[in-house]
Amino acid sequence: MKRTGRITMTLVMVLLLVLTAACAPAVTEEEEEEVAPTPTLPSGMGMLEIRVTDPGVVGVTSANVTAENIEIHPAGADDDGWILIIEGPITFDLVKLAETEGEEILGTSAITAGGFTGIRMDVIEVVGWTAEDPSREYQATVPSEKLKIVRPFKVEDGVKTILTIDFDLSKSLITRVIRGEENFLFKPVVKLKIEEEKLED
Repeated sequence: MKRTGRITMTLVMVLLLVLTAACAPAVTEEEEEEVAPTPTLPSGMGMLEIRVTDPGVVGVTSANVTAENIEIHPAGADDDGWILIIEGPITFDLVKLAETEGEEILGTSAITAGGFTGIRMDVIEVVGWTAEDPSREYQATVPSEKLKIVRPFKVEDGVKTILTIDFDLSKSLITRVIRGEENFLFKPVVKLKIEEEKLED
């Protein structure tokens, strides 16, 4: 009898556990995403995102630009006060961006909020192809390895500032004929677009 009683109690406890589990509300993936903590920046910090875009140029099927050492200059700092935010190297195709009418994010960095006077980067090489001779790869000459854009902008506390470097490839890629052979010169003509997005609390 004692053994029968123990078996009965065990069955009752198992039944209670099953019923408790059945009554517990299920947690969906959507609910897990809602309760997941949103990453926040420390006070006095903002987010800086660097993008590139291009309106395109007729006759060029690809223009791969490789850049590195993207830096910004704090207001009031001396000539050596540039801050490295993206090391790289990073390669992006300006023609592909034009075809999709899109933008490519080069990188995002959390930085101390404040005012800045400009942005610069090293342009390592420009390689591409043309529609006229798709089998021939061209390597454009880059007279100045440093692309510098002087335009003031601010990074606010708790705000994402988006800097979009808008290349004008039709003006940047210059065709030259040297000793009967077509060559290219890459002298970047750019605009800097500035946008802000409030980060979630």
